[in-house]
Amino acid sequence: MKIYIKSCFFAILLLSVFSCKKPTENIKLVVDTDILKYTAFIRVTDAANGTLPANAKITISGAAADNIYEISGKKNFNLVQGVVTIGLGPALTPTASNPVTCTATITANGYTTATRTITFTADKSQQIINIQVAKVGSTTPPIVVPDPPVYPTPVVLNFIGTCRNRSDFEIRPSVYIMFRETGSNQPYQYLGYMDKGVLNTTTLGQGKTYDFQTSFNGENLSVTQKIEQASYSLTLDMGNACSNF
Repeated sequence: MKIYIKSCFFAILLLSVFSCKKPTENIKLVVDTDILKYTAFIRVTDAANGTLPANAKITISGAAADNIYEISGKKNFNLVQGVVTIGLGPALTPTASNPVTCTATITANGYTTATRTITFTADKSQQIINIQVAKVGSTTPPIVVPDPPVYPTPVVLNFIGTCRNRSDFEIRPSVYIMFRETGSNQPYQYLGYMDKGVLNTTTLGQGKTYDFQTSFNGENLSVTQKIEQASYSLTLDMGNACSNF
């Protein structure tokens, strides 16, 4: 956990000499959620149409399983809207000669069980793992989802996590973000990795409205925004994750 109190602290001390306000008033505690340095974003979809398999479950196994955590630092591996982010705990660090592996197993009623080996390497801090599951007996080839369009105007999204009962608290999440155009009813697509609350992208079109989604601590976090300028500050209610800090 990190607390950032900027250089304005000196100015706050001076102001406190001339006022009755507390020196700590209006100071926010900023928490960085980047606690797992090597992570994998796992997304599970129906191989035939890209939708979310109902009641899909994930289990993590292998020699490194005891040191694999959900991105919040807990051991609750739940697929939320078909996604979960896992990562290596501090006891394990991959090296060039010794990568770390684990196995993700996906089960869902009516679907063939799927397994995938996930490898954490020293040169890759983040990775995307797409796992398509096929219905039992299906012979339909897996669909290929096209990449989202690229637009000429870059957009910077600044996500700020908030806690309902902590007005002095601000969370700068480091998570993977999904998106889709609002009202499209299309499956979410991967937008990018948000590093300490900031994400730069060229896949958002001006004048369009988008739903943004991520998962943290087994909960779905989402926000909607119409894109009409080059940067936005968006608020994410961090829900029960606030009790972790």
